[in-house]
Amino acid sequence: MAELSKSNNHVFTQNPIVRKLSRINDYGDTNVCTYKGILAKLVFFVIITALGVGAAVVMNITEGFGGELIFDQPMYEDGANVQIYSNEIIAVLIAAVISVIAPLLAVFIRPTIPVTGSLFCASIGFLLAWAATTFADIYLAPVLLALVITLILVFTMGFLYGMGIITVTQKMKTFIMTAMITVCLSGLLVFIGSLIPFTRDIVAQLASNPILSIGCSAVMVIVGTLFLLVDFDTIRECVDKGLPRKYEWYASFGLAFSVIWLYLKVLELVLKVMGKKK
Repeated sequence: MAELSKSNNHVFTQNPIVRKLSRINDYGDTNVCTYKGILAKLVFFVIITALGVGAAVVMNITEGFGGELIFDQPMYEDGANVQIYSNEIIAVLIAAVISVIAPLLAVFIRPTIPVTGSLFCASIGFLLAWAATTFADIYLAPVLLALVITLILVFTMGFLYGMGIITVTQKMKTFIMTAMITVCLSGLLVFIGSLIPFTRDIVAQLASNPILSIGCSAVMVIVGTLFLLVDFDTIRECVDKGLPRKYEWYASFGLAFSVIWLYLKVLELVLKVMGKKK
């Protein structure tokens, strides 16, 4: 099998998981990656995410698995109370830490992906479902709407790429990467500005502008959607050039990571549009 190319085309993938996958030089003549294998492992990560959602729902129904009630205040429009138990707080903190550490381990220690990828997906599913069930009046509708929008975007991009309607060229990758760098640098400048007393008020005024805030989130969603095309193209090259089957885990988690990242950006946009962001 031909060795996977190290051409400059691959450096334009936003997803660090897929980007690192595109630089792998290990290859063999048998047991190579297939789309079926990658899809099967992607479905596995979806199931793990669903299990995280289920754990949060069960915890909500069972009142924190019998933990101590530490918060009980009326927050719903109908006057119903929001109740939070000690076990829920512990679980949320653990899931939050895992959601940050697990993808980093997946990037730098590839053999751990079946475990770290599963932990990441389960944690994200748990956190989103916990917020949606605990603060249902605020987050349930946005969470579900964002899920529908994200699925539509993913399937649309997959269809357009798979049918050859959109071709990922070097110019396109350069444009998308430039857009991402611009957005990231802008966010960094805003963060730095919020820490400087002289510019803090200016940053606060800009952040409180609903039109500007929604516009920035919309740009992030557009860029994230376009990056799906780059991820599809990189995975295609990995399959076409015969990467060993063991990297199917890497490829599937890379795409799962991109979809989750896109979902979070869509959710942020939905919350802003609906005026529910807290």
